[in-house]
Amino acid sequence: MPFNVSFAVYGALPNNNGGAAAAFDVSARLQDNLNTLGASGGILKIGNPIFFGLDPAPGNTKHFGALVNNRYFACQEGQTINFNSGGGPTSGAPGPATGDLTVKFAVYGALPNNESVNAQAYDVTGLLQAFLNVQGGDVLCGDGLFGDPSHGYLKHFAAVVTRASEGDFFFACEEGQSINFSLGGGVRKI
Repeated sequence: MPFNVSFAVYGALPNNNGGAAAAFDVSARLQDNLNTLGASGGILKIGNPIFFGLDPAPGNTKHFGALVNNRYFACQEGQTINFNSGGGPTSGAPGPATGDLTVKFAVYGALPNNESVNAQAYDVTGLLQAFLNVQGGDVLCGDGLFGDPSHGYLKHFAAVVTRASEGDFFFACEEGQSINFSLGGGVRKI
């Protein structure tokens, strides 16, 4: 099965501090890995080794989110995802941005039982855009805003947000953490 990676983000909030995220756009590297491993089933352990050993937030647990073949996936560093199955579907266009922040991609989800199983994730692009349009850049990432795609499991969040005249920024965190999309964010593509 061929793979088409639209977005992939890997990172964390350094020191679990609300505000600026340290994350990388890892879309190209994920695409390379899936092309190389496609014959073996598209199953990858997410972590620094598959992303050239680069660590966007040393000493912090990283979080991952991706849109592959129009399915959304999310997990924590060290977990294994099967990109052939599971994942949540695209929920449609998010609607227009009314401020300086435009959400290109956002996912929220987990791997049940923390195993190499079907990821359970929601496309939260539209929900995040609607929130940013009304409330501004500071967001508590959790079930209250996004719903619960994987009941009883710690969820992971990743997003690509464009700030007017500044370009794309990459964000990742775990459930219960706050991100200020007006500040920081990763800019590195690997």
